Amino acid sequence: MHKLPLTLVALAATLISAAPAVASTISGTIKGGKGTTVVVVQSDGKARKSTITAAAGTFKVTGITPAGASIHLVAADGSYWGPIVLGGAGTKVYETVKGSANLALGAVKRRSGYATAVVAAARYQTGAAYAVAARSGKPVGASKLGRVKVGNGTSALAGYGGAGRDADLDGIPGAFDIDDNGNLILDNVDRTTRTSKRVARAFAPALRDICPTPDQPQPPGCTPATPPSGGPTGGPTGSPTGSGATSEFKLFSNFKLTDATSINANISTITDLNALIATAVPSTVTLATQVIGGGTATLDCLGNTYCASHGTYPLVNGAAATYTGTYLDLATGTTGDAQITPGAAPAEIGSGDAFLEMVGSSSYPGTLNFVFNTAPALASYDAGSGATTVSYDAVGVAGRGMTPSTRITTASAATSLTFTFWRPQRAALATESGTWTDIGGLTYRADVPNTPTGSTTHSCVGSYSNASANGVPIVAGSTSDGVLDPALDAPASAGNTVSWTIDLRVCFSWALMTVGTTFDFDIQAVSLYGDNAARKLYFIKG
Repeated sequence: MHKLPLTLVALAATLISAAPAVASTISGTIKGGKGTTVVVVQSDGKARKSTITAAAGTFKVTGITPAGASIHLVAADGSYWGPIVLGGAGTKVYETVKGSANLALGAVKRRSGYATAVVAAARYQTGAAYAVAARSGKPVGASKLGRVKVGNGTSALAGYGGAGRDADLDGIPGAFDIDDNGNLILDNVDRTTRTSKRVARAFAPALRDICPTPDQPQPPGCTPATPPSGGPTGGPTGSPTGSGATSEFKLFSNFKLTDATSINANISTITDLNALIATAVPSTVTLATQVIGGGTATLDCLGNTYCASHGTYPLVNGAAATYTGTYLDLATGTTGDAQITPGAAPAEIGSGDAFLEMVGSSSYPGTLNFVFNTAPALASYDAGSGATTVSYDAVGVAGRGMTPSTRITTASAATSLTFTFWRPQRAALATESGTWTDIGGLTYRADVPNTPTGSTTHSCVGSYSNASANGVPIVAGSTSDGVLDPALDAPASAGNTVSWTIDLRVCFSWALMTVGTTFDFDIQAVSLYGDNAARKLYFIKG
C-alpha cells in the first residue's frame, strides 16, 4: 500500500477540519398556527425563523445548527408567545435540542404561553443544566416573559448563561427573557452580580458555557466554548465565555417631556391619565438599539406593526425610515446606536415585543424589556425659600417650572435646589398587581444641556447630597453623576418618591451668574442600559 506524503496528510486533515458543518432543519405542524413565527435560537445566540403561511400550519426552519438550540413561537402581532417543550412532565421539562441531525417535531400543540411537541426519542438534552423548572409540565417562566423568581434570587444559577441559553432554567432563553437571572428585576435595570448575561458582561465574572470547563464531565452534544472578542460597538466589553461578542442585541426606550404637561400615574389631579398617555406615547416614545458591528443592519419586527410605514412613522435617527424588502433599515447614528421613533400607540408596544436584528447572514434575537409610558414628575421642591408642593391641574399642567414662561425663581441667597420626584411608570405586567408600575433601580440626575449666561460650566456631576428613596436616606448607591434609586419595581403610589439636593455652585459658575439669569435642567431617570425618561424644568436666579 502506498502511503501519502505527510504534507498531503496534513493538508487533507486541514481541509476536513475546515469543512463547514452541514446545516439542518427543524420542522413540524401547528394547527391554527398561520401567522405564527417559529424562531430557533441556537446555542451561540443566533437565530433562524420560519413564518407559517400555510393553512395547515406546517413550518420548516432551515440552515441551523440544532445542537444546543431551543425553539420558540412569536405571535402574529410580534409578541413573544413561548417555548416549545420537547420532553419531560410535571416539575421538570426539557427544551434543548440534542444532536445535529434534522429534527421533525410532528404535531406541535399550543398551550397557555408555551407549546408541546412529539419528537424523536432522546432528541433533547436531559442533563441537570438543561432541566427546566415547571408546574404541571408548563415552564415556570412561560406566560411571564421569564420574570419569575428562581431559588432565593441570589444563589448561583444551575443553567448555562448567554443569549441562546437559559441560565435560570425558567424555560425562556436569555434572548427572550426580560429577567434572565430570576431575581424579579428587569434586565435593563438589573445591577446585581448574579449571573445575568447583561450585567455579567459589564460587571461580573464569566458565565458557564454550554460545555463546562474541560476538567468537568462533558454533556453529550454540548458546544465547546470559543474565546470572546470583546463587546460590540457602543456596548460593554467582557462578554461571558462562549457567548460571543455579538450574540445579542439590546433595545431600550426613551420618554422625554418638554412642554407644560407632566404625565405620571401619581399625579392625583389628572382625571384621564390614559388619554394623556395615548396622546404622548406615539410622538414621544423612541426606541434605541445597538447596531451589531457598529455599522448597518436590518430589523425584522416579526409582526410588530409599528415597524411598517404608517403616516410619518417610523423614523430612524430622525429621518423617514427606509426598508430592505419588509425589513427596517438600521444604521448607527450620532448617539452610537440606532434611534427609532415607532409612532406606536400604547397598546401596540411594550414588554415582550420580539425582534431579529440581521447583519449579513446572521440574525440575532432580542426582546423589548419595557417601555416608559410616563416620565418623572416633580412632587415638591425647595429653591431656598422652603419646601413647595407642586400643584397640578386635571391635565397635568403645573403653575410653575414646566415652561420657560413659568420659571421657578430661586431665593436670592440660594446655593442649592432640593427636588422630590415621583418615579416614571411602565404598564404593569400580567404577573403584577395594579395598572401602572413605578420603575425602581433607575439613576436620577440633573442634566444641564446649556451653559447659562455668565457661567463657564454646566455640569452637576459631583453635586448631589441628601438623597432618599421613599423617605429613607440612601446610604449607598449614589454616583457622582446622579443618585441610584435602590427601590424595586412596585405598584404606582404617590407615597413613593425619590429626593436629592444639588449644589448650584458645582453645576454652574454660580457666583458669576447675575440675578435674572435663566437656566434649566433635564431631570432624567436612566436605566443601566440606557432607558431614559425625563422631565425638563425651568428656573431663574433670584
